[in-house]
Amino acid sequence: MYAIISDIHSNLEALSAVFERIDAEDVDDVICLGDVVGYGPDPEPCIDLIRERCRFTIRGNHDDAILGDALDFNPIAREVIEGTRQLLRPGLFSSATKRERWSFLKGLEPARREGRVLFVHGSPRDPVKEYVMKTDVVFAPEKLQDIFSRIDGICFVGHTHQPGVFVEKREGGRMVYEHRAPHELGREASYAFDEAKVLVNVGSVGQPRDQDSRSCFVLVEEDDEGRPTRVRFERVPYDYRPTMDKIEAIDWINNLCATRLEIGR
Repeated sequence: MYAIISDIHSNLEALSAVFERIDAEDVDDVICLGDVVGYGPDPEPCIDLIRERCRFTIRGNHDDAILGDALDFNPIAREVIEGTRQLLRPGLFSSATKRERWSFLKGLEPARREGRVLFVHGSPRDPVKEYVMKTDVVFAPEKLQDIFSRIDGICFVGHTHQPGVFVEKREGGRMVYEHRAPHELGREASYAFDEAKVLVNVGSVGQPRDQDSRSCFVLVEEDDEGRPTRVRFERVPYDYRPTMDKIEAIDWINNLCATRLEIGR
């Protein structure tokens, strides 16, 4: 069994609570789908934890913007990216640790495929930036058809901060798509994989946006040959008040980034 986390967004309190939960499970590996930084007050210790604990990490759009520019971000997110960049970018006399963090971000891969499983931050056709929304089921089925054409079996994503499962099915000679949030998957909030193509959004550790303030991640069960058989959504409560206090004390992080932690939006 392995765990998949995503969208930490420099929230050390949430990340620590999630790793505490993971350590209580029979987990062999941890995979991160990106956005280690952005929005939150603790990019450095979060990068250090992810480097230490995760088998591999995928590049998220905030990680990517730290290295380039944030022109396509809203003003609040852009200001945090610029402040985080100033904090992380090494100078001439920077420590080895600071240089290693920067090198880690530069080395993040946009996607990884292992057998029939694809790991990205955004979507199969734009691994870093494209959002796959539950509203696409109704308003953009042709978008989902294109996305699912690039999936061999299972694709794990983050980015939207909204956990759930997208499934492709054939009805009346055409492909249709459905989305189910964790609370629609039964008491265990789990989904058993079969032959259908599936896209799983693992939710967000550091900034949930499904009106639930608890951190979200998934556990993936495997058969004896290492093939995923089931995914289970996990919610972890944590004390977000220290994170809020730290955000409010930093002038380049808008206080909205604090208040949204309490309401999960």
